[in-house]
Amino acid sequence: MDLGAAEALRRAVVRERRAPMVWWFGMALLMGGALYLLIRSHSPPLAGALMILLAGGWFAPVLAIISLTAPKRAKSRPPAPGTGSYAEWKQQARLLGRVLLYYEDIPNLSFDMRRRLKEAREDLRDTLRAHPLRDDLERVCGRIRSKTLPAIKYWLWEEYRVFFEQSCRETEEFLAGTEDPNARMVLIQQAVENSATQMSRFVMPRLLERERIKCMHECSRLTATVVILHGRSIPVGELAAMLVIMWSDFSEPWEPGNVVQRIFADTERERKGRIPDQPAESRDAPAPRPEPAATVAGKIPKETAKAAAAVAAREDLPEDVVIRGGKRYRRVRVRRKVKRRRVRHAGPGFGDILLSFGQWLRYSIRAWMLYR
Repeated sequence: MDLGAAEALRRAVVRERRAPMVWWFGMALLMGGALYLLIRSHSPPLAGALMILLAGGWFAPVLAIISLTAPKRAKSRPPAPGTGSYAEWKQQARLLGRVLLYYEDIPNLSFDMRRRLKEAREDLRDTLRAHPLRDDLERVCGRIRSKTLPAIKYWLWEEYRVFFEQSCRETEEFLAGTEDPNARMVLIQQAVENSATQMSRFVMPRLLERERIKCMHECSRLTATVVILHGRSIPVGELAAMLVIMWSDFSEPWEPGNVVQRIFADTERERKGRIPDQPAESRDAPAPRPEPAATVAGKIPKETAKAAAAVAAREDLPEDVVIRGGKRYRRVRVRRKVKRRRVRHAGPGFGDILLSFGQWLRYSIRAWMLYR
């Protein structure tokens, strides 16, 4: 079985789509050059201005498409804790910042979730401005991946799940009313594609249409594969919408196997009454508080009471307090004031140039009238 046939077909489609674009771009460049040569002999300044306008008209749509393009998806998984170089963690931090900005473009985002995204972005910005070490970058990336991204994914599903549950119920009603296998197959296919497309519009409103249809095709195809392997334990419309939410996270490579396992694990935890993307221990029962130092001292010999009290005090410390050399230190974020760089003697501005030109014109006219 030739596993590269599908990839070769995709490359052929890309070449087929780009060939007319290259042809028309070459023709436009040739016609613009001929027009410039014709006008240049009569008025070189006019020919130069015309070429600038033509170039702006050609490249403006290209720049608009580039600005609307989604961030490039990561090609590899983030480094494991305690590994990775400074450059790798800095690249991860910048990628997470772009993902947070992309999520903030969702128009229906709640106030609390928007505030949470803003706080995470400010935390990342302050860390990058404070000349961070590799451990600092690793910690801030870990906070975003363990707290912010799971929270936004869970909120997106809870916000729009009613819409997709209603859509799945309507699909089941239509399926129950027809016995035609062709109609049933077409209806299921349309339901999956509509769910994926609608969720992509909810989650990624700025996505280009060619990227949106790619997302729809990938999630629909993966939904069909999951149904074949695991059955319809999750309605196909809801499964397609969940896959789109996972697709929207560009900070991780697209790994269908891990994505499907994560969705099934979150769904199983949710059925048991627990919130997905959070540790099961923290949801089942509150974590036991450490015993006071006096209680610990009563259970152990007197010679180790002081050490036990120190251990209990260390366990009762807040998250932002560490002990180094027997002293307590509090981790703080360094906020550096952004000062505008002022350059002296930078020369006159545009307004000063216009004013001086007006004065020159005024006194030239007056001199001509006085000394004619």
